[in-house]
Amino acid sequence: MKKRITIIAICLVAVVLAAAFWSGYHDAKQMGMVNTNDHPTHGAIYFDDELVPADPLIVGRWENCDNPKWHKVYYDDYDEEECFYWGKEWDESEDIYEEDLDYHGNGWFHWDKRDNVIREFATMSVRNVPIRREYQITVSNKDSFVYREPDHENVVFRFVKNQ
Repeated sequence: MKKRITIIAICLVAVVLAAAFWSGYHDAKQMGMVNTNDHPTHGAIYFDDELVPADPLIVGRWENCDNPKWHKVYYDDYDEEECFYWGKEWDESEDIYEEDLDYHGNGWFHWDKRDNVIREFATMSVRNVPIRREYQITVSNKDSFVYREPDHENVVFRFVKNQ
């Protein structure tokens, strides 16, 4: 009988020690204190070298010609998770300033360019529901950026580079 109690006690101590070790390891891993081998040498790793750089004629800060208080900034900062570049816009005539924008929230958008079409996906601070806007580029050079809505040819947006 004494032997049976000893074996049960040893098993209980082993289970408690294993649970304590696992809990400590799990917490340390959550805090980034445990180094895991995410890229083992015995497996193949493929990196995407096909990342198309952002169009340098679009990247920069732009000011609308009709409303000089409307600003748009196109960054070459690539979001690997969404596969788009970041941008932001604000209109000071509506009392919205750059410092009012939540980082990657309201006023921010993802963008890409395909042929002569620029696509923007507006982000929101409260929800992750991107709003798509698509424009046909008519002029894109180092000083001017002009695009129009494809469905409304008379709706044209003209921007100049803001240094």
